[in-house]
Amino acid sequence: MSMGKAIKIYSKENPDLALKVTKGHFSSDRFHINYYIDMTELKMRQSNAEAVAKAIVKKYVKRVNLNLLPGVGMASEMLGQLADSHATKAPIDTIICMDGCEAIGAYVAKELSDIGVATTNTHKTTYILTPEFDSSGQMVVRDNIIKMLKEKHVLVVLATAMSGHTIAKSIRCISSYGGIVEGISCIFSAINEIEGHPVNSVFEASDLDGFKLSEPDNCPDCQNGVKLDAIVNSYGYTVLN
Repeated sequence: MSMGKAIKIYSKENPDLALKVTKGHFSSDRFHINYYIDMTELKMRQSNAEAVAKAIVKKYVKRVNLNLLPGVGMASEMLGQLADSHATKAPIDTIICMDGCEAIGAYVAKELSDIGVATTNTHKTTYILTPEFDSSGQMVVRDNIIKMLKEKHVLVVLATAMSGHTIAKSIRCISSYGGIVEGISCIFSAINEIEGHPVNSVFEASDLDGFKLSEPDNCPDCQNGVKLDAIVNSYGYTVLN
């Protein structure tokens, strides 16, 4: 087995936020990858989920350059409030949570509300949706859910964005029901954009030394006779004996 010991990769922007990764030879649903990226504690521990949400919102909301604002001699707290008031904030009505990110999504909704990001929902609160997928990876939208997508401003929150294939199909599905995709936010991303939408991530491929994502038929480890260590997805892994 080539599977190593788990190590922590700390966020450049928040030293209290760490991604737990393990080097090895792993197979996901579509690719072979040389890191297992463990999202468990970031998604399921309350304090971590809240910290991830804050990092996601910071990436999503476009801050302005304080030096370009009037009143540069003001106190830092007042400057921060002024920057927030001038930030670009598209309204968010619905947050779609993939890969078990519901806790993070709920904290994202609260954080957006706390900093003044509006919602056009009549009840002035945000929908948090867990999408349903069929066997082909296509998002399924039931009749009782359509009202939460039609003409709604949507933020997609997920654990990982590798190729973006499933997410791209989801974006097209959201759009077909009249939803307006305002952003894509994730914990880890190997790509910068999906279907013209920028991907805002807390961690990226450059944070993992030598990160490789390969098609199974063109995997360097397979070609070198390295056996697979485990089957992985955003929920966990299953070791192969």
